Order: sequence, then C-alpha cells, then structure tokens
Amino acid sequence: MSLFHPPSWFPPQLAFLWPLVWVQVLMLRAEIRAAYGRGVKYHWSLTPNLRVYLYSIDWIPGQGAGREGLMPRAHPSDRLAAACDGRAAVPAYLSNPANSAHTGAPAPLQAVMAVLDAVCRDGVARMSLPLPDT
Repeated sequence: MSLFHPPSWFPPQLAFLWPLVWVQVLMLRAEIRAAYGRGVKYHWSLTPNLRVYLYSIDWIPGQGAGREGLMPRAHPSDRLAAACDGRAAVPAYLSNPANSAHTGAPAPLQAVMAVLDAVCRDGVARMSLPLPDT
C-alpha cells in the first residue's frame, strides 16, 4: 500500500481516487503517532464517501496508560462547570451568607431584595399596590 498502489481490497473503479484516501491515511497516522507514539496498532476504515476514520486502537499489555493531555476534562470551561454543578444558578450576592443585608447589590436591587425578604418573612409584602383593572 503506497500512494500509487492501493490495497488489494480497494475497488479498481475508484483507483484514481486512492491518492485522496492515502493523504487522509497519512494524516491519521501522524495524529496517532503524535498522541500515542510509534508502534501503536490501530485500524482505519472508509465511509462510502471515501472518508477515512479511526476504527480502533489496540491496547497492548505493557504499554503505559494514556498521556495526560489526551484525557478529556470533565468540563471544557469553568463557566460550563459552574452551570453544571449549580454555581451559576445562584447570583453571587445571594450565595454569600455574610452579605445577608444585600449591601453589595445595586440600589434598585436592594429595594427588590428588601421586598422579597418581607414576603419570605411575613408571607405578604407590606406595600400598597393598586388593584388590577377588571
């Protein structure tokens, strides 16, 4: 198998497209060697559209564990990690128990938080709101 000699299983009517497949095979080989080193056994295959994809990588006993850079992180970013574990659901001024008086919040937000505190404490806000038009 080389650039001008496709493997025996390759269809002869597609032999003129073999150089395009060969380039993909070389790129896959370069990626495998960069990630796992030389000598790692791997298998590739073709889609009906002649796209090369990695079918499997054989693990041989005695090979070391995968490199640390190849192991995926739990979350690709801190913002996504905060969204998944619930830290992003609660604003920072509410998550700080020392800030119970809401002194760090902006002035309009302090007023809203005071009303919410009154509702949570008494069950009813002590405000005089007009009745809705019916």
